[in-house]
Amino acid sequence: MNEQRSITPSSKPNLERPLLQINRLTYVKLNTRILQATAEKLKQYLQFATANMNTEITNDDVVEYALNHLFERDPAFKSWLKIKN
Repeated sequence: MNEQRSITPSSKPNLERPLLQINRLTYVKLNTRILQATAEKLKQYLQFATANMNTEITNDDVVEYALNHLFERDPAFKSWLKIKN
């Protein structure tokens, strides 16, 4: 779903290379529907997370994190992946 390529400075001496490090992410746009009650909780969670993390949190941030959390925590899915691969 999300491919990350890290671009790091070359092996030139420190004085000749930039400090910049760029992470390129490839995103896929999803078109989905959720229940009104879920949308309200998501809105509240965005307010909560934004206030407590001192940065703006988006729907995309929450959905990305929640799905990855689900994938990591579901033992049946993990077993299925092992068999499938």
